[in-house]
Amino acid sequence: MHQRPSFLPMHFWRRLSKVVGNQHGTVLIEAAFALPIMVALMFGILIYGTWFMTAHSLQQAANDAARAAVAGLNTTERRTLVDQSINAARAAFPVPAAQTINVTTTESSGYYRVTLRYDMNNAPLLAAIPVPAANRMLERSAVVRIST
Repeated sequence: MHQRPSFLPMHFWRRLSKVVGNQHGTVLIEAAFALPIMVALMFGILIYGTWFMTAHSLQQAANDAARAAVAGLNTTERRTLVDQSINAARAAFPVPAAQTINVTTTESSGYYRVTLRYDMNNAPLLAAIPVPAANRMLERSAVVRIST
């Protein structure tokens, strides 16, 4: 047992032993440390999930549009089929402002490329991120072989 210093009164040591042995409030202190970390982790999962779902949907729309272009007989008809496919995909796009998806097509050496670009600032959850991203433009493309 420790020897108490003589300059501290006995009632101080009694109160100190009650405070040190008291477990009330420890859960609150632990929650104060853990809760901000848990909220940040959940927010990160939600944001990454939204980005991943948007990227996947954009790639799927590019794939579908490129496949639709195969049925076209010339460049104009292929572009019309691509636009129809993209318009159908916009209705099911998981984030708002799907009408802002930029569509470009190129044709060379028997291959047809469909490239889609979507500005992630149009997604409300991703636009709310306080950390600046290097590139907010999400771009996905698909290439198919066409018979010439």
